[in-house]
Amino acid sequence: MTLGWIGNILILLALWQVGQKKRSGWLWSVAGNIIWCQYAIGLHMWDMLFVDGISLCLAAYNWHKWRNL
Repeated sequence: MTLGWIGNILILLALWQVGQKKRSGWLWSVAGNIIWCQYAIGLHMWDMLFVDGISLCLAAYNWHKWRNL
């Protein structure tokens, strides 16, 4: 199993959790995006790293914003 598949599984789990209004979904998203960032660095795909870095920041921000739910 490659890192990409693991990252995708974590992000799909995150979407499912967020859809059920569970804050833990954002942590799954952070984990999936960290894997994708590592994958992008390994392949020297800096544009992919930029997009995944933004997604990582948004997931961390939303995890913090949802602290009262």
